[in-house]
Amino acid sequence: MRIARSTFALFALSAAGCAVDAAAPDLVVDAPPLAESWTVSTTASIDLWSSGLNANLSDWRHIHCYEDHGEGYMLTGINVHQEDIADPDEFVARMTGECREFDLTDPALPRTGGFATSNIFQAPLFRTGVFQLEVTNNNYPIGLDLKVDGNDDYVKDVRIVYAPKNLAQTALNLAATSRTSWAFGYAGGKVSLSCPAQSVMTGLALRFDEVEGKIRTLKIHCRDLQP
Repeated sequence: MRIARSTFALFALSAAGCAVDAAAPDLVVDAPPLAESWTVSTTASIDLWSSGLNANLSDWRHIHCYEDHGEGYMLTGINVHQEDIADPDEFVARMTGECREFDLTDPALPRTGGFATSNIFQAPLFRTGVFQLEVTNNNYPIGLDLKVDGNDDYVKDVRIVYAPKNLAQTALNLAATSRTSWAFGYAGGKVSLSCPAQSVMTGLALRFDEVEGKIRTLKIHCRDLQP
């Protein structure tokens, strides 16, 4: 009888052990899922600088990466030319933009290789040498810095502001914001055009003096980026 009771007790312990093992996978099911994709807002916000001057003003000239190429496209590059060498003033006299596509379905948000360029504006005269500004890989454009003349009348220089994602790949890490170099290195007053937190720059628009060739108004377009 003692042997029978010991055997029954051992069987009961074994059965209990099996029950614990069977319940363990439930702990994994309850874990929160990882983000699988990113979304870009269909509506844009803007940040604008204006000289307030209206003489000889062009219509709006622009580059719209999101609207023209798709929801994964951001404004990652700007190419600019200097004023004609005979002009006594220093200013941006020609500008083209570069849109790059990012894979919104991948949590790492990598570049896909999709690429498009667009001529934004050019003055009647400008130098042929081009200065290229480009957001580095694994970073995302979040604004522009401008240099303007002493009277705040026109744009002399430009650089791009950008930021990486955080380590969890759930948001932009704005504490790690960086900037390209200035295109020309001209002196002037600094103006910052910034996207709202957790938004990326998807385009810009400007108006320029069609006689003097100087940018009088410039605005950036930003869209919310969320996992």
